[in-house]
Amino acid sequence: MKITKSQLKEMIREELLMEEPFSSPEAKKVMDQSLREYAKILRKAQYKVVKDWMTKAKAGVIDFFDVSRGLKTGDVSRAHKYEVDFLMDVLRRDKIIDRFRSYTGGRKRRR
Repeated sequence: MKITKSQLKEMIREELLMEEPFSSPEAKKVMDQSLREYAKILRKAQYKVVKDWMTKAKAGVIDFFDVSRGLKTGDVSRAHKYEVDFLMDVLRRDKIIDRFRSYTGGRKRRR
């Protein structure tokens, strides 16, 4: 049996990582494609959330601290903990923080 270079690399990678191999090459392809689709869906959802925050920030309704406080406190039944953690990670990204700063002038707005 002849082994190609790519098959050898895959076998070495699986051995080094001590992972169980996929049940078939088709299963690997299915999971790779599914992961691409999941990531695409999450990016779209993330975009919609950020767009909503920025629209409200431009209108002067909320600022960075309001969003942060709203995600950390309040009714627990609003969302699961992992969903809130995902939104906090989105909020903490440098680009998002900078966008809030640009809309509020770098400081918390006065009421």
